[in-house]
Amino acid sequence: MDRKLIFKMIQTCLKQYNESVSMNSVEFEEMYEKINLQKHEDKESDLHDIVNDVVYGYITDSPYF
Repeated sequence: MDRKLIFKMIQTCLKQYNESVSMNSVEFEEMYEKINLQKHEDKESDLHDIVNDVVYGYITDSPYF
């Protein structure tokens, strides 16, 4: 997947929570890998929904993240 697109989607989603990450950060890498894995496992899922779920898990420190 396009890293820049995913980064922009993550940043847009994080704005809701007044948070941000850099493209080179460990947090971004973790979210990016999680998004890739979920998209690979369920190709029918909408990328936007996956990004929102992963970011929410990151923000809430969910054990599923």
